[in-house]
Amino acid sequence: MRSLPFLLLLAMVWSFCSVAWGDDFIVSRTVLEDRSGTLSIEEAVQAKFLPSEPILSKGYTDSVHWLRIVVRPRADGGELILRIRPAFLDEIKLYEAAPSVPGGWKTRVTGDRTPYLERERASMVLGFTIKPTQPENVYYLRLKTTSTSLLNVEALAPHQAQIKDMRLTLYQTVYLGFMLALLVWAVNDYLSSRQRVVAWFGFHQATYIALNFAFLGAFAPLLESYPPDLVDHLTSLMVWANCLFSAIFHRVLLAPFAPSKFIMRGFDAMVLVMLSELAIMAFGYVRLALHINALMVVLFIPVGLALAFSTRKDVIPGRRVLRTVYSLQAVSLVISQLPVLGWVKAIEWNLNVILVLGSITASLMFILLHLRSRQLVHEGQQALLKLALTRQQLDIERTQREAQNRFMSMLNHELKTPLSVIRMALGMKQTTAAVKNLAQQSVRDVDAIIERCLQTDQLEQKQLAPRRQPCRVDQLLAELRSASATPQRLMIQSETLPALETDPQLLRIAVGNLIDNALKYAEPQSAVRIDVSLFEHQGRSGILKRIANASGTAGMPDPQRVFDKYYRAPGAQGKTGSGLGLYLVRSVIEQLGGWIRYCPFENEVRFELWIPL
Repeated sequence: MRSLPFLLLLAMVWSFCSVAWGDDFIVSRTVLEDRSGTLSIEEAVQAKFLPSEPILSKGYTDSVHWLRIVVRPRADGGELILRIRPAFLDEIKLYEAAPSVPGGWKTRVTGDRTPYLERERASMVLGFTIKPTQPENVYYLRLKTTSTSLLNVEALAPHQAQIKDMRLTLYQTVYLGFMLALLVWAVNDYLSSRQRVVAWFGFHQATYIALNFAFLGAFAPLLESYPPDLVDHLTSLMVWANCLFSAIFHRVLLAPFAPSKFIMRGFDAMVLVMLSELAIMAFGYVRLALHINALMVVLFIPVGLALAFSTRKDVIPGRRVLRTVYSLQAVSLVISQLPVLGWVKAIEWNLNVILVLGSITASLMFILLHLRSRQLVHEGQQALLKLALTRQQLDIERTQREAQNRFMSMLNHELKTPLSVIRMALGMKQTTAAVKNLAQQSVRDVDAIIERCLQTDQLEQKQLAPRRQPCRVDQLLAELRSASATPQRLMIQSETLPALETDPQLLRIAVGNLIDNALKYAEPQSAVRIDVSLFEHQGRSGILKRIANASGTAGMPDPQRVFDKYYRAPGAQGKTGSGLGLYLVRSVIEQLGGWIRYCPFENEVRFELWIPL
């Protein structure tokens, strides 16, 4: 953004200086305004001509302008090229004194209404070939056009004219590449963001590219087989379309900044005037329509600045950037448009108005939109991030609520039966031994449920961190067997095993839960086998425990859900339980660096548990 004033200054320096490039053989230029457009060459020769600037700029007028140029010959007496710009001029007639020709004047014609193949120069730049022989040779050029009367004539050696043509072609190529790149950006950005302002910027770019073809004479060779008036009409139409689409683009761009409503209504009135220009053209008043169009562009300079500086909302990319961009654009429009209306002298900038003004305007608007799009993308990413975080938080809260609901459902279901037994026992006047034992078992069931809930909560709160120390598995199994209500059902087979370096308390919780689970859900009074042996897993030594029991009335657990929190097999609902045991076992074993897996075989429930040494 900071380099834009420098680039603008560079473009201006180039525009001022480039008019002097090359060796111009024109000695003097004088001009005559023929207001009625009826003067013959003989009458024009007798009229009084006034000194003229190198670039004639008389604005939009019905007048015909005669330009008298005095040309010196080349040292070698060779040919010269009268190189004429701009290429959108309707008709330029060259009058060269020729005593041998009837009437004494040789006449040639060029312009965008002259078929391309009939032009003297096979170039997009208009011109004639002359061969001056006298020290001072006088030529007359008659300009008649519906466009602005802007005319620059140079007398150059053929190779110099060719160099200038090639340089202009190079500028056009770079310009078109640049404008096409911005158009591609606009299309791509619109497809991804669907912003209306970017779409109108795309139309703005497309019409600028088409206008460049028209102003630089590219339509003539492309449409050489069509009537020559078509090129002239297309050029006028492109001028109108470019200004209209530019105005709508600025309208859409400025609206979110909430500029003054009064000034915006005035701008809307200007857009309506531009729309009416098409009807004026259709009725044959092309020059009037183009003149009004040029006035609207000049009027946009103060109106655009007023809109930019009256904005009340600081939307992306900010009012400061907006005002800077519109100020720089106003400078370029003043330099470009005032000579077009004939109000000030023209410079080389005005001959290349589409190249220079198009590049500057497109660059400024691109920077504005790019900053806007980049900020919108950033805000969109932030919004998506916030949305993702919100969804994640909602998922967490939903998961917590579901866990709480499952927990309360489990407590409600699993505590109801033992509490009923205890309530029944307490309500009896005399309790038998069987009732007393049943009540004591119910108390143990409630205690087991509460203990597993506490252990699960401690595990999930990271409060059960392993405290590793030597632990003998055979001793741990013996202690668990002694603590069991039915030790005779536990069939333990174990090799001679080394001590483990693990947390004995956590290992006791895991193995104890597995044994309790097997005793509870196995066939009544059936044996629970526990086999312990050394086992190497992925090159690491450890101890493998296999716990197996015959399937009871609870049936076989679901292999996909057996370790899920609160999961209980459908047939297990008749026994008191929390559904936390195997979930707790897997979590504890993973904390100890081991693994557990469910390996059912026919009608036998098997679990394998491995702990590293």
